[in-house]
Amino acid sequence: MWLKLMGSAFVVAAGTCIGFTLAGRYAERPQQIRQLISCLTALKSYVGYVSMPLPEALVRSAHGVEGPVREFMEHTAETLKKSGWLSPREAMASALQKVGPRLVFHRPESELCLLLGSNLGFTNREEQQKYLTMVVDELQKIEQDSIKLRDQNVKMYRYLGICGGMMIAILLV
Repeated sequence: MWLKLMGSAFVVAAGTCIGFTLAGRYAERPQQIRQLISCLTALKSYVGYVSMPLPEALVRSAHGVEGPVREFMEHTAETLKKSGWLSPREAMASALQKVGPRLVFHRPESELCLLLGSNLGFTNREEQQKYLTMVVDELQKIEQDSIKLRDQNVKMYRYLGICGGMMIAILLV
């Protein structure tokens, strides 16, 4: 009897952990998008006004940010420094592959990063500033959508995790 109760408690705990993990990913996405917007705004200043080389500008733009977004920006800069023949797009693709599992980016954010990499360093400063502004505007729209998704799905996944674990425990007992 005690073994069944212990097993049921473990099943409910596992279901709860799964639900809270999925809810946490939805809750973290708007925060990471906001951090990326902050980095790109700083990058715009470094590229437009300071005329800093791209790898150094990428590192400095990530100074106020912590977590996977900072790792993404720093890995992109590091790749550009080590391999001078790589384009910024290829460096960002490499960073997305390395840091991607920790980032909560969906397809639109990843595509915007790759598009940004395609246009960085190949045009004059004014064009790069305009493009960075456009990417930031798109990311702000995506952020608003992700906030709506977060508000809808966080509670649902938490409740589904708890209730799913309880349902499985009841079926096993």
